Amino acid sequence: MEPLSEADYQDLLDCIGRLHTFQDLAELRNWLLDIALPRMVPSDWISYNEVDLATPENTLAILKPETNHIFERLFPRFREVAHEHPLISRQMQATTFPVHKISDFIAQEDYHKLSLYQDVYRHMRVEYQMAATIKLEPERVTAFALSREKADYTERDRAVLEALRPHLVVAFNNLALTRRSETKLNYANLALEELSAATIIVSARGQILYHTSDGLEWIGAKKREILPKNILAWLSQPPTRGSSPGLDLVTQAGNIHIRAVPTVSRERFLLVVTQKQTSPADGTKQNQFGLSQREREVASWICQGKTNAEIAIILGISPRTIHKHVEHIFEKSGAESRFALALLLNGKAAKIAGSIGRQ
Repeated sequence: MEPLSEADYQDLLDCIGRLHTFQDLAELRNWLLDIALPRMVPSDWISYNEVDLATPENTLAILKPETNHIFERLFPRFREVAHEHPLISRQMQATTFPVHKISDFIAQEDYHKLSLYQDVYRHMRVEYQMAATIKLEPERVTAFALSREKADYTERDRAVLEALRPHLVVAFNNLALTRRSETKLNYANLALEELSAATIIVSARGQILYHTSDGLEWIGAKKREILPKNILAWLSQPPTRGSSPGLDLVTQAGNIHIRAVPTVSRERFLLVVTQKQTSPADGTKQNQFGLSQREREVASWICQGKTNAEIAIILGISPRTIHKHVEHIFEKSGAESRFALALLLNGKAAKIAGSIGRQ
């Protein structure tokens, strides 16, 4: 294998260091396609591909640079003939797969006979290609493909991509795990909010280590780092640790109930904070619709003309969670728009409907 130059190693180190700073999968992918890979291995086209052989319509391909949208027109055919690809077909028969070129497995004249070439690559002028697989699943391959028209890739090009590939695998796996964890956490937080509940993890000394929802606001924690003195005193009493029915408080946020749950560590406790629901017979439109405490808060801000993004900032939760709350509010109230919801909650819809009927 052709040795790499000092400049090659420096480019690799710079790229590897930058790889692990990304927190968004799409941003990482675009940076690799637009900047990193073209700089290290010059190519006419570079693509990110998620090829699904079992369900071709699920195949994803992102090509840079975009060439008059030619690939967009050819993409449906690419999905149909992807199984012919010399690299993809061999990858499905292997458990590991280093960086390979099409020319490693098939002569140029035989490559030109493939429907893959005749129907897709010929129109794109893809004569040579090298690919680095970053994820392999049953019937599914995720890889970066580098393509050229004039000259095949050298052993130096292969060495650069092979040195980078393990780091690509780690970076993409880490971001995928982070995204799945965030999704689970968002759903868990949403479930708690639907129940008007929150969780707070504290140390034995009352230091707040983690919290969800508006738990800190509910318990009146003015300092975000430590529990209020009254709750800390209750938690410090040995009988209350897991055996007490809990602590009831009246705060500015309303009536709340706190339950302390021991964790696997004696130095940490999980506090489950629940807002006690007020009497359902308070006559408000929001309670008539069966909205949760959090949904009532969101609905109130909607009636004041706030957008989802603004409500997310006000309540300190993610826009995605606000979007879910809004969906539930519309479903429970039967409103089809934010304006209609405001009319319903303000008791004006019936009046308007009545006045229209009298005209």
